[in-house]
Amino acid sequence: MNYQVRLINFGNIANASMTIKAGDIFSFTARDGSFGMVKILRVDTLDDLPTPEPIVHLLVYSLRNIFPPNAAYLAHATPFIAHLPLMQSGVAQSGCMFIGYQEVSETELEAYWIWREAFFAGEAGVFDLTIDDAIAAILEALGKRPAS
Repeated sequence: MNYQVRLINFGNIANASMTIKAGDIFSFTARDGSFGMVKILRVDTLDDLPTPEPIVHLLVYSLRNIFPPNAAYLAHATPFIAHLPLMQSGVAQSGCMFIGYQEVSETELEAYWIWREAFFAGEAGVFDLTIDDAIAAILEALGKRPAS
């Protein structure tokens, strides 16, 4: 099931009618000025989860580049973080630009379903950060340095 969320301010692609949906691929801007790439796995609305705003679930690719990625990068994209749940506002502040679309597979959703079960058990949460800051928080928690 695809959920669409109306975004009021979504980085460089902001406009009042812009919607995002599962399968959309975006680049995002990192703090160091490099660019990363994410795929939207799912968008949970306020009807789906008891959260203050919609939650955007991302697959983060390992790609970091000094130039914004484009659709050609998808052929060689390698998953880095299988599931990253962010408040919609965090995604909106991440300097995202639309790259393309690719169907979400059931395999890609496995980490989402594990997270969802843990969320309703009170054992998982949602990041209220930008994409880059959430990645940095995960790497720090794992004792790793953020990707540059």
